[in-house]
Amino acid sequence: MEEEMELRNGAPPRDGVETIMVNMTGVLEPETPTKVPILHMHRLRNLAIASIICGCSCTGVLALIYAIKASEKQKAGSHDSAVFWSQKSRRMSWLSISIWVSLLIMVPLLVMLISYIISRAE
Repeated sequence: MEEEMELRNGAPPRDGVETIMVNMTGVLEPETPTKVPILHMHRLRNLAIASIICGCSCTGVLALIYAIKASEKQKAGSHDSAVFWSQKSRRMSWLSISIWVSLLIMVPLLVMLISYIISRAE
């Protein structure tokens, strides 16, 4: 009976109980291919156009060019390249809008500072 209770590696089991280790990684994670995220090119293009109108137009034009490149790369099936150009377009759009907002805030502050300095000098 003891010969039947031995494990495959030759060591006898403790108290007649055999421990089984199960690898659960294949069970918990199905082997399905990962979905490629969909890039919303119309939103990206709209953001670029808004950055031309409501921001610094020179960087907004760059954002629009990058958005068009991303759209063309996605149509061609080059997803990695489309993601790269869309990130670059989004970055340029937000840069354009932030430059314009910072100018809208800084110019009145500088005018007030200069008028204060001039009034103190007199």
